[in-house]
Amino acid sequence: MKKIKAAIFDMDGTLLDSMQFWTFCPELYIESIGLKPQEKLGEKLFSMSMKEGAEFLKREYKLNFSTVEICHGINNILKDAYKNSIQFKAGALDFLKELKANGTKIALCTNTDRELFAPALKRLNAEQYFNRIFTTSEMGMSKEHPEIFNAVSDFLGNTPQETWIFEDALYAIRTAKNAGYQTCGIYDKSFEKYAEEIKKFSTIYCKNYEEAKNFFFE
Repeated sequence: MKKIKAAIFDMDGTLLDSMQFWTFCPELYIESIGLKPQEKLGEKLFSMSMKEGAEFLKREYKLNFSTVEICHGINNILKDAYKNSIQFKAGALDFLKELKANGTKIALCTNTDRELFAPALKRLNAEQYFNRIFTTSEMGMSKEHPEIFNAVSDFLGNTPQETWIFEDALYAIRTAKNAGYQTCGIYDKSFEKYAEEIKKFSTIYCKNYEEAKNFFFE
């Protein structure tokens, strides 16, 4: 095995097969209030914040709900998905187990709020694999800037050169690579059109965790 001293994982699209729920939740919300969603509505809202997406839906569908109420409705759909449906990506759990067994310090760093994902990690019995779980909202930092990765690696007690970042999103893996971290790009369908760019910022790019296992645990 290639000795990995420290690893920082993104959650959605990297460890959890959850991006499909984020993509389709606007459509599910519109259907839940008895309206027909536009074609590829989720894709149109994908790059927006929750508030921006709610404002778009309110305007586009002439909804009488407030932006806060729309956000609450979408959040309820996501909460249900995390509580009952979302699973690990194929091979991800075994990969975490292998790292843990070999003494790697592991942190989770996610954009998703803790109230959403906590039931999923509890259901999947996954919390035990992480030395600590960080959220960007609680830290007041963005993965657009290296300070967030630096803060997590400092907690783990390792330098960027000793730390691997596992990410599926282009902007995050670009930030990590430019800050001197080892980077493992993980394929997710939601970022497929950015795959070639992600590869440029990846020390290694893996289509799945079988490829990752072959590289790290040869």
